[in-house]
Amino acid sequence: MDIKSEILTEIKNIASELLEIRETLYNNPELGLEEYIACNLLSSKLCSHGFTVTQNFCNLETSFCAEYSSEIPGPTIAFLCEYDALPGIGHACGHNLIAAMSFGAACGLKKVIDRIGGKIIVYGTPDEESTSGKITLVREGAFDHVDAVIMCHPYSSSVKSGATLGLGALQFEFFGSSAHAAQPKEYCKNALDAMVMSYLNINNLKQYIPDANIYGIIDNGGSRPNIIPDYTSMRFYIRAANKHKLNEYMERVSHCVVQTAKASDVEVKVTEFENRVDNLVTNDALSEAFTKNYQSLSSFILEEPTGYSATSDIGNVSHVVPTIHPWIAITENTSLILHNKEFALATMTDTAAEQMVLASVAMAQTGYDFLTSNELRHQIELDFYKNAK
Repeated sequence: MDIKSEILTEIKNIASELLEIRETLYNNPELGLEEYIACNLLSSKLCSHGFTVTQNFCNLETSFCAEYSSEIPGPTIAFLCEYDALPGIGHACGHNLIAAMSFGAACGLKKVIDRIGGKIIVYGTPDEESTSGKITLVREGAFDHVDAVIMCHPYSSSVKSGATLGLGALQFEFFGSSAHAAQPKEYCKNALDAMVMSYLNINNLKQYIPDANIYGIIDNGGSRPNIIPDYTSMRFYIRAANKHKLNEYMERVSHCVVQTAKASDVEVKVTEFENRVDNLVTNDALSEAFTKNYQSLSSFILEEPTGYSATSDIGNVSHVVPTIHPWIAITENTSLILHNKEFALATMTDTAAEQMVLASVAMAQTGYDFLTSNELRHQIELDFYKNAK
């Protein structure tokens, strides 16, 4: 039996554990930074498979780092677990499958790593949906000594790792002077008027930057109709194709609001209310290696990516280490979309279970290719410094 076949056999032997992870997370959906059940389950299972596990990793209570090193020196590959759920609809983004796939990949590769050399790391990365836990890991240097990263995401079709949009989160707070609405005085400064005009001017700005994605909400518009508001606020997400464009568009939107508030003689405070998420830069050489392994296993065809996927903090990882994030079909229904209850239900089907196991195998086999091929690592390094820097 060759080594890739050993990996396949090992992951099929522990498939019941992947199914347990999938089901436990599905039945116990936890919001970001509250994923205690998921974190403890994955940590204990990785520990039982011989990994050294550190919890509360990077001072995040629901993060962990699991490591296994061969006595033979070699490169380091990391698999990433996501496990936060969405409010009201549970695992409608399929993070219960992501956690199981990365667990399976790590255990499958561990079966053979003592013979080939290298190191495996599994990172538990909390709260992808909101505060973007991977960004904290990047800032704390968790990936500084990692040579490649693989994570797969469930979807309604199989698509090669492509590009995602970067995202900035701007909050605008307006400070005026209140008065009774029936008797407004000359010193009155209406914070709501300034905010509404700012909102409309941002909409006008959109036509001049058509490749940006800019949408927002008013989260505080005042307290009562008979009080002219002295405080209001609104929040905007700004998405763009790369860091340079994102920085430019965030500056333009901020400038638009500051000048509008100035015209209304209202003060405005501009802050970023969430971590800034970078665009994903796929490593083509690593992606091609995964594609070959996946296509040898699954009947689903990995399609070429078109356009941009939404946003994920895997993008920040891709700017510091070669990274891929392919999409794995878990259903024959290609019209199914993420972030609804139907997708959450789809994660628990037999088709999803089968594809979860096969994707784990492809991830582990790609890890094997990476650890054993100097030529592949060289090409991955060339791609990284060409595209990610």
